[in-house]
Amino acid sequence: MTVDTQNLNKPAPNPSHKRLGEIFVERALLTEASIQRLVEHAKSKNIRLGELLEVIGLVTPQELAEALATQYRCRIINDFAKYAFPQEVLRLIPMDVAVKNTIFPLKLDGGKLGLAVADPTQQELFEEIAQRTNVKVILYVSTRTEINKAIARHYLGQNITDPNANTILVVEDNELTRESVERILKKRGYAVATAVDGMDAFSKIFTLKPKLVITDKVMPKLGGYEFLYAIRNIPEFRYMPVILMTAAATPDEEKEALERGFFDFILKPVKEIGLMTRVQRAFQSSEQLYGKTG
Repeated sequence: MTVDTQNLNKPAPNPSHKRLGEIFVERALLTEASIQRLVEHAKSKNIRLGELLEVIGLVTPQELAEALATQYRCRIINDFAKYAFPQEVLRLIPMDVAVKNTIFPLKLDGGKLGLAVADPTQQELFEEIAQRTNVKVILYVSTRTEINKAIARHYLGQNITDPNANTILVVEDNELTRESVERILKKRGYAVATAVDGMDAFSKIFTLKPKLVITDKVMPKLGGYEFLYAIRNIPEFRYMPVILMTAAATPDEEKEALERGFFDFILKPVKEIGLMTRVQRAFQSSEQLYGKTG
């Protein structure tokens, strides 16, 4: 079975004159006063308004997709991850490009590529894809969840399940350390998944959707710093706390870890009280990240 993408002849979308906030106000999802406060809040966090609204739950992913489709005059596409996609279509968009930009290739027809996107504002990206593949790109707006579900299934061969609110992903190549940390966390009631290196963790993160990652610093294939950089480029995981485990850390190394975006660090061998203090702090930080926006 293949996904049905109609109107591949539709010209590239041009944004309407309406701002995203105006669309939400027109649809009675938000008030003008709320939008003004949220716009300022988004600026202070250096993120897009739509991303903020989705993260804090003021609009649903589907409502955001519908508003973006209206703003950029695109079609909506839903529930497409279950369909089959030819490898020659998937090869047009490398997995790292699909993951980083939350896009998915839908169909190639007569030199036109249907592309599912969560953010239709990435015009430079779409132009680069068109030039590299020698096709005309036609945009279809979808939710980040649906696109990531398609990426997980068709690039990684995995299915996304509903995440457990207490899921922690432990990334460690040393079996004894990995099992020790896993045992401590499970004893405290957390759901724990493990990965043997950063690349393994990267492939699992889309299906597991953990609330916290604890990763070793030095690992084969993809180390702790490289893994952090990779997931920080994925909007869905940009604010997920990541704790770094390391055998030794000088004050300069500790400073670098925090400046590079790690939430915290912990020395090995891992002690239970130190681990749990950091884990509890990370969960509390996630809950309080945005606070009240009014």
